[in-house]
Amino acid sequence: MEKTELDWGSLSAAERKGPTKTLYGILRKLHAQQGGRFDDLFEQAQGMPLSQGVDPYSNIKRGVYDRNKMRSIHEWLATNHFAFAQSEAPSLFQHPRRDPWEVFLEENAVDGGLSIIPADGFGIASRKPPQDNVPVFRLGQKYLFELTAPQPAYVVAFEEHEGIWYPLALGETERTLIVRVGTGTTKLPCAQDGTSIPLMEHDHTGPHRFTFLLCVGPKPPAGRDGIILYAQDNKLTAMQTTMRLIP
Repeated sequence: MEKTELDWGSLSAAERKGPTKTLYGILRKLHAQQGGRFDDLFEQAQGMPLSQGVDPYSNIKRGVYDRNKMRSIHEWLATNHFAFAQSEAPSLFQHPRRDPWEVFLEENAVDGGLSIIPADGFGIASRKPPQDNVPVFRLGQKYLFELTAPQPAYVVAFEEHEGIWYPLALGETERTLIVRVGTGTTKLPCAQDGTSIPLMEHDHTGPHRFTFLLCVGPKPPAGRDGIILYAQDNKLTAMQTTMRLIP
C-alpha cells in the first residue's frame, strides 16, 4: 500500500479543519492555472457530483467537509498534480503516488503487436532510424496503426500527450471508440468494410503514446475506469507504442 500523509479516517473534525481548507485552496489555485469550470474540476477531484445548494462550497471554505470526500480530493491531487500540490503544501504531499491507470497498463502490457505506419507511402519524416526506435512523423502527415491480434477481440484505444489521456476513435466517426477485429493484422482506424481511415495531427508536437486494449470477452466499456473494472472478470491485454511529431 502506498504511503499517505494523513489518515483521514482517524482525524477528528478539529484536526481535519486545517488540511481541508488548505486542499480547497490548492484546488482554487489549480483552477486558476487550468481554466474551465471550477465545478467540473472539483467534482473530478472528489469523485462524485456536488451537493445541491446555494453555495456548495460554504462548508469546505470553513474547513468542514466529509472525510471520505477529502480523502478523495487529497489522493486526486497527489496522483494527478503532485508537483504543484507539493509546492503549495509540502507537509501534505510528501509521498508521490502512482496513477492507477498507469499501474493497470503496466500489469496488462504485452510486447509487440502494435506499430505506427505512414499512410501516404512516403515513409517517416527522418531519413535515419531514430536512436530510441520511436518513429518520427511530421505535423499533417497521415498515419495508421497496424495491430496484430492473436485471436478475435474488441479493441479500445487511448492516446497520451503531455500526461493527459484521450479516447481514440477507431471507426468511421469520432464516437466509434470500440471496434471488433479478427485474428491477424488489421490497419486502424477503419470503416466497417475494412477501408483504412488515416489519422493526422495538426497542432501538438513531441511524443505521443498510444495504448490499444484487446478484450476477448464481452463488449467492454469505452472509459478508462470502466475498463479497469472490466478486466477484473475478463481477459484483456494492453499493446502500446509511441511516436514523435515534429513541425
